[in-house]
Amino acid sequence: MAPCRMLNQIPRELVDWKNNMAHEVNRLFPYIGHLPSLLNITPNVAIVEALLEFWDPDGSVFWFGECELTLTLEEIEGLFQVPGKGHPMVYPMNGTREQFCRFLGLKQFSMNPHPDAKSCPLEFLYKRFGGKEAYDHHREDFFISREQWEEKRVQAFGIAMINPLLFPQKHGKVIFSTINMVQSVFVGIKGKTPTLVPIIIADIFAAITECRKRRGFFYASNLVLQMWAMEHLSKRALNPLGSCLSTVNWVESHRERVIRYYRVASPSVFIQELNALTSDKVQWVLDWTKVRDPAFKTIQFDFIPLASTSGLVMYIPQRVMRQFGYPQRVPTIQEVRGIELNTVTECRTMVLEAWGNL
Repeated sequence: MAPCRMLNQIPRELVDWKNNMAHEVNRLFPYIGHLPSLLNITPNVAIVEALLEFWDPDGSVFWFGECELTLTLEEIEGLFQVPGKGHPMVYPMNGTREQFCRFLGLKQFSMNPHPDAKSCPLEFLYKRFGGKEAYDHHREDFFISREQWEEKRVQAFGIAMINPLLFPQKHGKVIFSTINMVQSVFVGIKGKTPTLVPIIIADIFAAITECRKRRGFFYASNLVLQMWAMEHLSKRALNPLGSCLSTVNWVESHRERVIRYYRVASPSVFIQELNALTSDKVQWVLDWTKVRDPAFKTIQFDFIPLASTSGLVMYIPQRVMRQFGYPQRVPTIQEVRGIELNTVTECRTMVLEAWGNL
């Protein structure tokens, strides 16, 4: 089994930056919830490589013998306590270097030492926003005041963190193409904070399918995927309050629930366990899953189309009703391949209309 490359170490700059921000990080919570706590998660590449062997791209599920599991909107929304259903969807659109600089208050010439038109090193942002005195050290690089910089500093950390943790690149840089999405999160859409949950899941689905074919780089959040899998493999008594505890940081307490899986460093060991998985060994409903009124389909379709940064994917939660505490039935799903999309505009319209009609 050829290896699949992915984020295997949390960048040191992000950890230092978070420590420098102290309580200011809390200002990010209304936009991205407990995502900053991902910086405390140790990547475990082995379980993600093992999961590739069990992926069914047609059903968008992992198939472990008699058990089918998939990441759900409600699970990811509850885990990170981020905006979800009922909020506008962030649609993946390519941003530019100019937009990136304008949003952060940077003069474009500040990028001259890094002529790459698509990305900049994480270190570049850390030097200009990471330290409390960074503005004074690089004043000539900004067209904003120090007071405005104080506000942008928090958002810059959000951008620097979201890129490698949710949209990682094999070169480890911060890509400009994400700026439209991240800017929408901070500025809002139609007066509401939009959700990143659909694109997080869509990118993971797309990356699994692509890596299963070619074993390239995993252009999605392997951290979210590994956490999700470990939680479902850790059978335990369900917290009766669960998703009602909206202030609980489930990410911080993740490791203590699944500690034994962080000791496994071989994909073959995980594959052996997954091959032997039976329904009685699965934690079907996670503590934080928002099981009230889950989204199973749209008004138009028996599935939910989601847009990843690399294309359209189909999310079919009817295949995993046990993850919401429902009896599992054999779903009748309309033929996905029969739906043809000729343009990006058609795809965007379909996805956004479907999200508004769950």
